[in-house]
Amino acid sequence: MTEPTDGDSFPELFGVVQDYSQRDHNHQVKALRVISAAYLPLFEVPPMPDAKRLVEDVLRANDFLLTDPETGGLEPAAVDAVVSVATSRLDEEDLKWGAGCLLNVMDALRQRAQTEGYETYVLDADDVLDGLEAILAADIVEDAIEDVLEGGT
Repeated sequence: MTEPTDGDSFPELFGVVQDYSQRDHNHQVKALRVISAAYLPLFEVPPMPDAKRLVEDVLRANDFLLTDPETGGLEPAAVDAVVSVATSRLDEEDLKWGAGCLLNVMDALRQRAQTEGYETYVLDADDVLDGLEAILAADIVEDAIEDVLEGGT
């Protein structure tokens, strides 16, 4: 089992998710769905282990375009996992990472639309833009919290 590092919580769950992320498409989607649900800003418990690399590895393995085999559209868990990990700690570096990942996803969507056509491009691009909007909102909150903690307005 994965041991806790730096007070991270639920290392066993992270170990299972890590294992799933290295398997086939269906396991990767499940891993991202678990990450989406588990990486929420919870201040009562220590945060889960950092999952940025895990999420990015899954996205990279799929050329930043993890799709649903039935619909051909973008798998929502890809965007949701990035947003959850990026916003879970309200850390500026995590937020930048999340925005960068989603911009890579958007670029992959654009490339696919240019080379092979893409029925759900507008819907998928809208999902990615919603994710970027959530990260931007979290960045604004993070800045406001810093201002309050520093005694500014």
